[in-house]
Order: sequence, then C-alpha cells, then structure tokens
Amino acid sequence: MGDTQRQRLEERIASELVLIIALLGVAIVQVALPPRLFAFLPNVLLLLVVCRALLAGASSAARWAFYGGLAIDLCSGSVLGSHAVALLAAALAALVAFSPFNRTSWLVPIVGTLLGALAYHAVQVILISIMVAAVDLRSYVLIAALPETLATVIPALPIFLMMRWLAERRRGRVSIDVY
Repeated sequence: MGDTQRQRLEERIASELVLIIALLGVAIVQVALPPRLFAFLPNVLLLLVVCRALLAGASSAARWAFYGGLAIDLCSGSVLGSHAVALLAAALAALVAFSPFNRTSWLVPIVGTLLGALAYHAVQVILISIMVAAVDLRSYVLIAALPETLATVIPALPIFLMMRWLAERRRGRVSIDVY
C-alpha cells in the first residue's frame, strides 16, 4: 500500500516537473524569439492557458497560469508574479464566459481567447501602472494589445483542437468529429 501511494506521489511530482520545464521552454522561446509575423508574435502561453482552462477547468488552468507566468517573469525580467496574475485573469475570464455553455463549439476557443487576451492586457496595464509607471492607454492598446490579441486569436482553434485531441487520446478516447 505504501509503495503504490509513493509511486503515485512520485509520478505526480514528475508530471508537474515536466509541465514546469515545458512551460519554461515555451516562455524562453516566446521571450527570446524576435517578432516574425507582421512584426509581432502570438502570446503562446496565453493561448495555452486559455485552451487548458476551457478543456480542463480552473484548477489545472491555474497551475498552468502560475508556472507559465513565473517563467515569463523570470525570462523577461518583469515584476515577479505579474504575468502569472494576468494569465490567471485570462483563464478565469474565459471560464466565466463559457461556464454555462457547451464547450464543443468551434467558436469557444476563438471567443475565449479573445476574452482572455482582453483580461490579460487589462491586468497587465493595471499592474504596470501600479508597480512601474503610468501607461499611455491609447499607445498600449494600438501598439501592444491589439496586434498581440489578433496574433493570439488566429491560431486558437487549431491549438484548441490539438489539445482536445491529445487530452482525449490520454483518456483512451479518440474523437472523429470534424467541424
């Protein structure tokens, strides 16, 4: 009995470490790569956290937001915890918006990512204004938030479908529905 519980704990710790390392790798790539697509990159961690929230719920998305946010903060030199709070707000915005609805529609990841990106940038503006300096809202929206939001919403559906397929495959089910 003790061996199976220890193995389960060890497996859980190992899976959390793999998740942390994977999200740290995504954060390093996201911060280190120069913008390519029309002079801006999609916020991959934001997209992954919102899709995870829509697929697995709040507790799993909160872990992903915490690990991914701290990874971005460590890689970019920003205030520790600011991206984690913003990613958590993005996940919660998507969850609250779609909690009463069925999450199988193809519009769910697109609208959820849009709402999550809006919440993410709203929290970022508030935190930057409080901790660093006042932010020119118009410049921030036009230069940072709008292009990044558009770049993040565009790949939302394929990433969501791929994550859903992987989750179902882990559970032993393979869906064959096509939108």
